[in-house]
Amino acid sequence: MVISVNDDLLDPALLADPYPYYRECRETRPVHWNERWRGWIVSKYEDVYAGLHDSRMLADTITPYFKERLSPEDRERFALTYEVLNSWPVFVDPPKHTQLRKIFSRSFTPKTVQTMRGIVQAFVGEFLDGWEEKREVDLINDFGFPLPANVIATIIGAPREDLDRFHAWSHELNELLHGGVGTPQRMERAQESIIEFKAYLQDLYQQRLASPRDDMMTWLMEVQRNDATLTPDDVLYSCMLILNAGHETTQIMIGNTVSSLLQTDQWSRLAEQPQLVKSGIEECLRFNGPMKGTMRAAAEDMVIGGVDVAKGDRVMLLMAAANRDPAQFADPERLDIARNPNPHLAFGHGIHFCLGAPLARLEVEIGLLEMTRRYPKLELAGPVTYSPRVLSRAVESPLTLRIR
Repeated sequence: MVISVNDDLLDPALLADPYPYYRECRETRPVHWNERWRGWIVSKYEDVYAGLHDSRMLADTITPYFKERLSPEDRERFALTYEVLNSWPVFVDPPKHTQLRKIFSRSFTPKTVQTMRGIVQAFVGEFLDGWEEKREVDLINDFGFPLPANVIATIIGAPREDLDRFHAWSHELNELLHGGVGTPQRMERAQESIIEFKAYLQDLYQQRLASPRDDMMTWLMEVQRNDATLTPDDVLYSCMLILNAGHETTQIMIGNTVSSLLQTDQWSRLAEQPQLVKSGIEECLRFNGPMKGTMRAAAEDMVIGGVDVAKGDRVMLLMAAANRDPAQFADPERLDIARNPNPHLAFGHGIHFCLGAPLARLEVEIGLLEMTRRYPKLELAGPVTYSPRVLSRAVESPLTLRIR
């Protein structure tokens, strides 16, 4: 049965449960023009996967926006915002993407991530110890935010007492990048955050010049010194990206994962079968991942799923819809923590695959194992609501849990 739903991507019903809309798109219009969003929506797994690997689908959607939708005065006014975003690998294409990705190569190797395990375990224990005298907790503020924020700040080499500043700066940036609503003057607020963020990181950079440490900023500085094509700003903007994405995306992943498990019988199943934690994380990423989709721009006239797409058109590759495509996943509406294989696209695919995915997986793995061990009968004690954003799907605070 085809379910008719509003095509407004920020409609309250779609924010609460977008999956009927995704199903309707896949079944009746897998590649269609969304007039309100002013772009194409791609929802079938085979088309989304192909789009993530197609060099004609440009990740640089920032440049067209600045060149075509901003006035000359605003382009000058927001030049720093463009400079920063145009230095993030997620928003650029080869050959620049290849060059910039080099700076991250040492920071997120499997070996390097595993050295972070002790840091993650210590913070997981610290924050869950804080639950012991409580009957109810807010998963987001009592765990989901402080865990990844502390982990990534420690890895970068930034003081813990500055976490609230990172969070505020990241929030303003993500309101711009993820299509948030209800925030007036998003561009102005994002640029103000970038100015403050850059000044803060410049101070850390100067400290590392005088006194190098065994932290990620120092590692990135070593990469920069050995590569004449990289600049000090490349290091600063890379740290900005890591601090931004490294805590907010993982926070979203924690909230979505725990709420999904608790809304089914899978929390108790995981508590009884902790060996399923890795496949359980992958299944929660498939079932209710942190990103609904990613934006691309057509580099030339092309055909996607039998539909003509014009050069310059915006395209949203809807990974969350692809991840429930019955052509790829058996019984896709069911959460099954033992599902295997599980070729979901929650972290993207191809050259823009999320570099921080191994660290995010590690944090959620350690957190889930310890939470289910301590609190096998944990319950939801309030509603699960989602932030009004086009691209990300984030549980809002409070996500109240009852401790039993």
